Amino acid sequence: HENTNGSDDQIDDSISEESTDENETATRKKYVVVGGGWGGWGAAKALCESGLNAEVTLIDALPDPTGKTPYLSKSGKPVEAGTRGFWKDYPNINALCSQLNLLEDEVFTKFTNSSFYSPDGLEATAPVFSEATVDSILGGIPFVGGALGGVLNSIGGGAEEPFPLLPSPLGQVIATIPYFERLPVADRASMVGLLLATIDCLGGDEATQQQYDRMTAHELFLRFKISERLVNDFLKPTLLVGLFKPPEELSALVVMELLYYYALAHQDSFDVRWIKNGTVSDSLIAPMADYLMKIENGELQVKGGCRVKQISIDKDQRDGKMYARKIEYLDTRSGETEAMEDIDGVVLALGCQGMQSVVSGSPDLARLPVFSQAASLKGIDVISVRLWFDRRVETRSPANVFSRF
Repeated sequence: HENTNGSDDQIDDSISEESTDENETATRKKYVVVGGGWGGWGAAKALCESGLNAEVTLIDALPDPTGKTPYLSKSGKPVEAGTRGFWKDYPNINALCSQLNLLEDEVFTKFTNSSFYSPDGLEATAPVFSEATVDSILGGIPFVGGALGGVLNSIGGGAEEPFPLLPSPLGQVIATIPYFERLPVADRASMVGLLLATIDCLGGDEATQQQYDRMTAHELFLRFKISERLVNDFLKPTLLVGLFKPPEELSALVVMELLYYYALAHQDSFDVRWIKNGTVSDSLIAPMADYLMKIENGELQVKGGCRVKQISIDKDQRDGKMYARKIEYLDTRSGETEAMEDIDGVVLALGCQGMQSVVSGSPDLARLPVFSQAASLKGIDVISVRLWFDRRVETRSPANVFSRF
């Protein structure tokens, strides 16, 4: 056919555009992310930014996973699960703030000290390493502080110079010694045994690490002669906070990995700051949701108040692989069971209880070992208690850890 006038051109163009739209719709993928925590939002963001021609939906039981509508207790106080602390070495969070044009000074507090209390009183204070000076650290170390300070001053130039990032774990030990306010120097010094064990374990081969894995942390502390007071007043409470179990129930390998990566790997990575005003949801999740729900950024769809009941899978005859094809969920607002069909993939960003609930209601998933094993994982229940005082109470540090009360 040969076009002879402008009107025919217009008709042909419209037919071409319509055909292209139909082809794009036919080839467009459909993905569902189940779970509205950081894992779920991270997965949704990655899919929206992947460049795939895809429709992405995030579904969660919270009434409003986007964070725009506060989730309140019966007394009208905001309820929010998870941590409110943000450590310095959180590159994804820092990059997110930059991408969303959020000023970090407006979202977060300054990096703060954390204090550790026992029934005997203040035991230790974690310093802000990124703000520490030679004098503030070494001035508190008896006997050797002056000598070390002189060496570092000759290198760095003065007492007010920033404390240098010494090789780990040496830097962490020197930097924290003066902050143990009730722990005798002899007990602090026994930490050296644990540091030697950490270097031997994490620097060793797989066989060495397996030996430590068969040992409990309690046995490790005895073998390397860690003082009983250091264990009871600092190490044991730290493990209860970080891993929710005492040394007797933990692998020595797991404990040393925690101490190394959480506290020893980089001195200033341990610096922590907090949400300045409001909640994590309205400060970070809500701006991210707004961004991802825009057409040009992926047009993410969000379904709140929806509890997933069953996921059905089919085997594709072309490649023999299993694909999730249908999700059934309860809309808690209407009480009706709804379904999303013809989907191409599902991301399960759930905790242990959520995974158990979904797999137990999905016979197709339960038949697959990877999901039945995931559903058998046991979590540790933690009670989160927030106390709202009727007046402001001044504390030495914004963050305070209490143990053995």
